[in-house]
Amino acid sequence: MCSFHQFSAFAASRGEGLHPKLRALLERAAALPFSEVSLRHDGLVQAGPDPESEIASSRANVVLLSRQPANQ
Repeated sequence: MCSFHQFSAFAASRGEGLHPKLRALLERAAALPFSEVSLRHDGLVQAGPDPESEIASSRANVVLLSRQPANQ
């Protein structure tokens, strides 16, 4: 049994411990050791997707609607 599970079992025996949803989230994160890590242009390391690509893709899905007067 790994130390995380030992700690979780010990805390649960005392009526304490992590919320089940948080525990499941941490277990999933531990199961995926190769998360997205990218080196930014300023030299900093960033976990997760590139924010500029997120902005570009969100703008590509936008449909502009013209506002017409209601009296027509």
